[in-house]
Amino acid sequence: MMNTTKLSSLNTMLGGKRLSALVGVALFVPGTHFATSVWANTDESAGGLSLVRLVDQFSLNDLADVVVTDTKIAQSRDSVTQRIAVLRQDDIERQPTLNRNLADLSMYVSGQFVNVLSRNDANWGSYAGLGPKYNSYLLDGLPMDSFVDAMSLELAAIERVEIQKGPASVLYSNYLSMDFVGNATPLAGTTNFILKSRIDQPLTRATMGLGSCGGRFAQLYRQGGEGALSYMVGVSADQADYTQVGEAGSWLQTTRSPEYTKTKWFARAGLALGRADHTLSVFVQETRHDGTLGRPNRDFDHRYDTLNLAYNNAFTENWNLQFKIGQRHYDRSYANDDYPTSLAFTHTERTRQIIRPMDLTFSYLHGQESLLTLGADRQTVHYWVIERSPLDAQMRRNDASAESTGFFIQEKWHWGDWVFRGGLRRNKVQHDYMLLGGNAPAVRSAKWEKTLWSLGARYRLAPALAIYANAGTSFMPPAAKQIGGTVNLPNASGELANPALKPESGTGIDLGIDWQPLATATFGVRLFDNRISNAIVSSIVSADPSQSRSENAGKARAQGIELDWNQAITTDVAWFANLTRTQTRLDNPVVRDQDDTSIPFTPGTLMNAGVSASLPAGFKVFTYAHWVGRYYDSASRASRLKFGDYGTLNLRLLKPLSPGLDLTVDLINLTDRRYDLPFSFRDPGFNGQISLSLAF
Repeated sequence: MMNTTKLSSLNTMLGGKRLSALVGVALFVPGTHFATSVWANTDESAGGLSLVRLVDQFSLNDLADVVVTDTKIAQSRDSVTQRIAVLRQDDIERQPTLNRNLADLSMYVSGQFVNVLSRNDANWGSYAGLGPKYNSYLLDGLPMDSFVDAMSLELAAIERVEIQKGPASVLYSNYLSMDFVGNATPLAGTTNFILKSRIDQPLTRATMGLGSCGGRFAQLYRQGGEGALSYMVGVSADQADYTQVGEAGSWLQTTRSPEYTKTKWFARAGLALGRADHTLSVFVQETRHDGTLGRPNRDFDHRYDTLNLAYNNAFTENWNLQFKIGQRHYDRSYANDDYPTSLAFTHTERTRQIIRPMDLTFSYLHGQESLLTLGADRQTVHYWVIERSPLDAQMRRNDASAESTGFFIQEKWHWGDWVFRGGLRRNKVQHDYMLLGGNAPAVRSAKWEKTLWSLGARYRLAPALAIYANAGTSFMPPAAKQIGGTVNLPNASGELANPALKPESGTGIDLGIDWQPLATATFGVRLFDNRISNAIVSSIVSADPSQSRSENAGKARAQGIELDWNQAITTDVAWFANLTRTQTRLDNPVVRDQDDTSIPFTPGTLMNAGVSASLPAGFKVFTYAHWVGRYYDSASRASRLKFGDYGTLNLRLLKPLSPGLDLTVDLINLTDRRYDLPFSFRDPGFNGQISLSLAF
């Protein structure tokens, strides 16, 4: 438990006159850390500090209720008007790895539908009844791609994950991707993957393991520091023969075992420039992913490069400055054949995209625990697609660029047991199209400009009971890929062009209750209502070959409720359960086939439950049950396919063999449920892996 001296120091670093923090023993429950708890108050004041340096000063248990996503500097979680779940390092270590995708970490959090198609593919899930592009992903506060970067980034580099639910935050911009499914906006929430910066002591860890389908993997991690410098480095390799991941006879049909090799390396260095609240850090990662999809001319070669540079300076008692800049480089190359007519090579498609996000934020601590946040952000994008024929002739099919500029301001005001929040954002986006679908388009550029707002309030009715409400707006222009498409051959798989797309606007509201009825239990309820005009949805045009088209589907609405229960039964046994019920509707009277249908990729029901138990001889068992209700892959009533209505059971077993040597066993899909997935994918059923980790 945090003592009074530490809590006073923590409050000083948070910059508040009074900190009301609920602290306690960490539980197994995803995103919640309550057990025996106290409310504590202090009366210190000073300047603020980013979480990057804050975690260097206190234990992880002390920081269970400190979050950074809400305001970009550390705040107590009970001061956040929006519902936020925190997955710390011990939460991450308890979850079995399904696809080695960071998106899987939020699989058991209410309202989060994680739908990773395979270890080689992106997440086609949904959040609060809206598709994956309505929940933005951040890496240490800088935007990244919510479809692909979670597959690329190395888990060993992540310290914690903050899942902030609710209407769009004005502090974060859209992610201006022109590939994959296009732009992402924080209308339904924001997921922030926070890099490790805490270096308690030097550590070297080596891990090796074996898995199903000939899987084998190895990882080496090292952290350390000297004086003002801290660092971490890691390298990993993952190889497998894999298995059939598609339906028989589909475009994913194999004639031999698919195989892949994925190698990653990352490094982070942090430097304290004379004091703890004046820092400079750099993070870099490269991922190489290559293999074959199981046919002679279906090989692929992907490369993903990620860079984050961050500068933090509390330059006065009340003012804090943060400057962040990064680069996300995607380079994907894959070969195509003429299956099922022929297995002969037809063409290679290479897609490249470079995105450079930048953020400058000032934070001003004033009054009674109040915080003013203001700043600007910018993104630049260059996107192009090149095809190579069997005769080695090359043709550039897509060539486009984009830039986005945003200005934001937000005030967060404390008044007794009330917290009020309000903010504005002004967004400007411009697209320039040199080539779309291999042709010079008639429309060479497009511009959009929008003012967005966000409001929130939280009221503490009692020390263990609070209510909150939020509302906000979003704006999302179509991506170049959605306008120009990636397919110009009738039998090719990819995105069909739709140059008539219009931008969409969204409004979201939520209302919730956080309650701790027992010293060892918590209960939460959240109601949400998200509405979109000119909704851009991805409709399946053909399953074989796999072709989709983005379309404006009129108006969309998603309403639902999330229920969460978490409890520690004893010091050795804890359990959780949550339920999400969602109702979605598309209103498109112009296209009758899409009128009164469901939003694609949004299950009506999601249920999760889990139990953790410490057993004799040092064994620890973590069991997770997951249920997905019915959902569809398209807005078209005539062509959509039904998915869902399945449950899975996953288990992780941990056993210390000797000091520093640990055994981990993951058993995935214990009931061997081989359910169908969109785009002709199919879950491979039961699989497992075993690993040994040596730390010294």
